[in-house]
Amino acid sequence: MKRYSPFIIGCAFLGLSSCSNSPKVDSFNVQGTIKDMPKTMVYLEEIGLNNELKITDSAESGSNGGFKLSCTKDKEQKMYRVKMGTKFILVLNDEPTVKLKADWDNIEQYSVAGSPGSSSLKKLVNQMYAYDKMFEALHMSVDSINASPKHDSLLTVAQSEYDNRMNEMRSYMKQYADTTKFLPVAVLAALRVEDLLNDQTFLDKFTSSLDKRFGNQTLVADFKKLINSFGGSTKVKSSSVKLHTPAPEFNIKDFNGQSVTLSKYKGKYVLIDFWASWCPPCREENPNVVAVYNTFKDKNFDILGISLDDDKDKWKNAIKEDQITWTQTSELKGWKSSIVDLYGIESIPSNVLIDPSGNVIGINLMGDELKARLEELLK
Repeated sequence: MKRYSPFIIGCAFLGLSSCSNSPKVDSFNVQGTIKDMPKTMVYLEEIGLNNELKITDSAESGSNGGFKLSCTKDKEQKMYRVKMGTKFILVLNDEPTVKLKADWDNIEQYSVAGSPGSSSLKKLVNQMYAYDKMFEALHMSVDSINASPKHDSLLTVAQSEYDNRMNEMRSYMKQYADTTKFLPVAVLAALRVEDLLNDQTFLDKFTSSLDKRFGNQTLVADFKKLINSFGGSTKVKSSSVKLHTPAPEFNIKDFNGQSVTLSKYKGKYVLIDFWASWCPPCREENPNVVAVYNTFKDKNFDILGISLDDDKDKWKNAIKEDQITWTQTSELKGWKSSIVDLYGIESIPSNVLIDPSGNVIGINLMGDELKARLEELLK
């Protein structure tokens, strides 16, 4: 999830403004059937650009996995998240009613009807996931090559493949951003362009085109403000984190105000885990991180949490709710944390795996991939 992609991150809960489940003339309606879904609460959440989620309606699913959600139809194009437990589907309000169908155990393969905007969004998100998986595989390939005695020529080939795929993704996202007729989809695609703020030519062209294509919609102004808040044409600091190089040292306060340095962990495998209480994907990943910690904590492995929170009470509550027991630190500055810039973090959840010598040996290892890597290292 990109640092510049709050549509995917979806953060702080702002409040409840529930609407009726009965479709109305001036309403936006979501009707769904999720086969084999356990009976649960389903929420319709409006996603804002400023890391905000606003619940606009909720309903309990029926015995057949059916549900109906409804809220006031906004004149502007907006993105919504239909949330069911830890799973969700993204939709747009370009038409009065969008219909969803899926199997609970394979919800990513949902079908959508009645909303061309939601269909376009689905296509983009699926492609984003495909690129993510591809880059994960390429990272693993590079790690494997580096572990071999003679790897220079193979590493050159792997790096070339990585660069080609990265250029392919940039081109795809730029084209999608420039050609879609749905504003939230255009913004999401643009935010996914790797190193966006360093691509001033595209950024200027895209920003100016938003006014012509979408008029004075609020999201256009919000996008411009967001870009300006990150420095506009200012170059983004390159990441100091690279595989098989020393991890940058830092000093940060833990929850109790005590200083913590990275060098304190030398001699152990340590996972630097970047997260925040307001980030749903982080909270969903936390059970995996907890399980990994409990499995390997007695095998020369530790975790150092770095929170991008700015509210200590919310941070404290999340630590308790998610049963996090390793050291937690934060500057309580959100994205303005100095360590975010030091490590070039552009999305959360994010992590960096460091070996006992202090060298980076893994970046953004999540779920089963993290577990498998640690099993390999800590036999």
